[in-house]
Amino acid sequence: MAPAQPTLVRVRDLQVRHAEVLAVAGVDLTIEVGERVALVGGSGSGKTTIAQALLGLLPRTAMTATELQVGTVDVLSAQPAGLRHLRGGIAGYAMQDAYATLDPLQRVGSAIAEAHRLHHRATDSQMRQLQDRLLMAVGLDDGQRVLRAWPHELSGGQRQRVGLALALAARPQLLIADEPSSALDGDKARALAQLLVDLATGSSGWPPMALLLISHDLRLVSACCQRVLVLHAGHIVEAGPVAQILTQPHHQATQALMAHAGLQVDTADVGAR
Repeated sequence: MAPAQPTLVRVRDLQVRHAEVLAVAGVDLTIEVGERVALVGGSGSGKTTIAQALLGLLPRTAMTATELQVGTVDVLSAQPAGLRHLRGGIAGYAMQDAYATLDPLQRVGSAIAEAHRLHHRATDSQMRQLQDRLLMAVGLDDGQRVLRAWPHELSGGQRQRVGLALALAARPQLLIADEPSSALDGDKARALAQLLVDLATGSSGWPPMALLLISHDLRLVSACCQRVLVLHAGHIVEAGPVAQILTQPHHQATQALMAHAGLQVDTADVGAR
């Protein structure tokens, strides 16, 4: 029997309130080292809010939790230096809008170098090697051209992969990918799913890591994740192995997401609750 993997993310009873709105209501979440987990839900369900809470990007007055630990960092009590280490050093965040992630006045190579050097020292030679290896890992073969490019000179798909590269530049233990397929067609979304698996497992040549995928796309989730949690109105309404949830969805929110993705829901075997 293989030894249990250490827990990388531990969240108990997380609540997030924006003014009078309870955006996240008592969520529990664990992610083991090397595990691929999806948070799925419709718009406004609270999934991006949870990601922001994990990274300490929300006002502390808006959050309460019995436990909110990512790697070695207690997010609720961390000082600024601890939060800087968390953001990039422990968890890399690939935002939904890749163009907004990139500084329009900074070339791609400079942005990657800056993201790495926030957490690690590197000589110019080491940095060039890291940049080349990282761009190859995210599927950008024309690395030298991409490194010299300004963000507006890249296609949407290239910018998305550069956004992943920036999230990975400091070699984090966890990659949080927020709606990465939202602007992609079917073929590109399938390629992205394979890329995320390759990155998480180390098959891309980059160090393996855990993955937290935030999405409303159950096709993408089924292609790259092992476990899924379904959010609705700030609550986790269903959770379990991906295969189990997609073959026996019990909650109406899960069934609606499956229908949106064009996946078959066998209503004879499930009951909404």
